[in-house]
Amino acid sequence: MNTSYKILGTGSCLPELTVDNEMYAKVIDTSDEWITSRTGISRRHLCDGEATWEMAVKAASIAIGEAGVSAETINMIVVTTLTPDYTTPSTACIVQERTGAVNAFCFDLNAACTGFIQAFDIAMHYLCASAEPFTALIVAAESLSKLVDFSDRRTCVLFGDGAGAVVLSNREADGSLLAPDLVYDSFIGADGTGGGYMTGKAFEPAEHPFRDADKPEREDLFGHETGIYLSMKGQEVYRFATTAMPMAIEKVLERAGIALEKIDYVVPHQANDRILQAAAKRIGLDPEKMLSNIAETGNTSSASIPICLDQEIRSGRIKRGQTLIMTGFGGGLTYGACALNY
Repeated sequence: MNTSYKILGTGSCLPELTVDNEMYAKVIDTSDEWITSRTGISRRHLCDGEATWEMAVKAASIAIGEAGVSAETINMIVVTTLTPDYTTPSTACIVQERTGAVNAFCFDLNAACTGFIQAFDIAMHYLCASAEPFTALIVAAESLSKLVDFSDRRTCVLFGDGAGAVVLSNREADGSLLAPDLVYDSFIGADGTGGGYMTGKAFEPAEHPFRDADKPEREDLFGHETGIYLSMKGQEVYRFATTAMPMAIEKVLERAGIALEKIDYVVPHQANDRILQAAAKRIGLDPEKMLSNIAETGNTSSASIPICLDQEIRSGRIKRGQTLIMTGFGGGLTYGACALNY
């Protein structure tokens, strides 16, 4: 797909509370060496009273400011999250109200850690379909500390909280036309047969007064036994990730007609440093091109890609005119990649 588009601005938000591995070692049976050798994570940010919507609004506000656009010109808001504060209103509607983007239509999207990839691709299709100026705000916000069992050393050390945002448009901030025929393509997929590899209960249903008390309880579809907490089959997820991420990258390169050597950087979902290294090796990518901030943030699910993107843009590593791949994988199972020009 060739079109005119531009990432006008990015933003991110991380909670002030930083929890390093030594702090975990004081409350569970683990160590800094155990965590870093298996995950590459040294510290992560955890909410200390912040709501998911608050982080979403902060990241969105920064991205809008960096984009140099008026909030009223935003046409669409998509928020990706598996940890919303409310079933309704959507987090996207809260972001709309708090940022003043009064003309945008809004919805939330949950594809677990692949959410940002899917939201970005949806926004791109709206841009392509519109002959008029169209601007989208994409926000990924996660409070995974809501769902983590902090007595389970296998999972609790993996996750962090945070939000990232992107303002994407088919016009410059001043409304002028962009260069045509920029590279963009995507490859997105899912494998529901692996849904039980990572599960989290939505909520316990209320009991209505008409229920047959003698009717047996329905068995959980996935045998989820950890209540409100996330449950993960680590080895199965690792095998899936080390296959799905390279495959998605190769597929999107093929669709876009780009050689791997032409890619400046890959901005991946930050799940585990060993997964990133294995994926780079599998496709023959220079490890320096596989960007990672996992040591400082942990796994922030759908927020990890836009947080990493924002940080690398601000550091000056990612520059205008470069060709990027953004790629993710997550529960569901879901996976995908986008090839684009920054």
